[in-house]
Amino acid sequence: MTIGSVDNQTTGGTSKTSNTLSNPASAADIQNQFLTLLVTQLQAQDPLNPMDNSQMTSQMAQISTVGGLQQLNATMNSVLQSQVANQAMMATSLVGSKVMLAGNNLSLGASGGVQGGVVLAGAAANMNITVTDSNGNVVDSIPVSPAQAGLNNFTWDGTDGNGNRLPAGNYSFSAKAYDNTGAAVTTTAYGYQAVTAVTWNQGVPMVVTSDGKQHGLGDVIQLS
Repeated sequence: MTIGSVDNQTTGGTSKTSNTLSNPASAADIQNQFLTLLVTQLQAQDPLNPMDNSQMTSQMAQISTVGGLQQLNATMNSVLQSQVANQAMMATSLVGSKVMLAGNNLSLGASGGVQGGVVLAGAAANMNITVTDSNGNVVDSIPVSPAQAGLNNFTWDGTDGNGNRLPAGNYSFSAKAYDNTGAAVTTTAYGYQAVTAVTWNQGVPMVVTSDGKQHGLGDVIQLS
């Protein structure tokens, strides 16, 4: 499969792209060329030493195979174009939404709480989430017991350990989890980010989050 050039254009918050796929000779064109050469070869052959029937059969089989591969290539190109279009529509529909991505950032607003997530490699008897401010000071602790293997969502209410409301801004968190034998369970932090735009990277749609970073659709594990 041959993919031609990809032109990127940006309009507002969304980048647009046009994919140009190469158009090789069709299967019918190849077969017509083959038949023309075959007829010419038959006309020019020595009547006393004609072409072997087995050779002709072999050549016919080869051109049939080439034609089938050419049709398969055209079908795969069509499937690829359809897949790219579907991904583009999905990506643009995420603008204005919040997506959960790998990272430990918590962006606290002026009111309400903020959500995060922790993926555990296995079930944990207890897990503790520590929230810190931009200076690295611990401001709150959230116990979770028990915690399941896989994704565990949590909500921080935006207050410190004494229940005092903290100012809006960027915070972060870390998690430690242990199973019922006291052994540590591997944790991976996830946080929500707002999708502000969509761009294309070599023909692949990418979501752009409020921190200016680009992420593939496969990096998103949850929507909000």
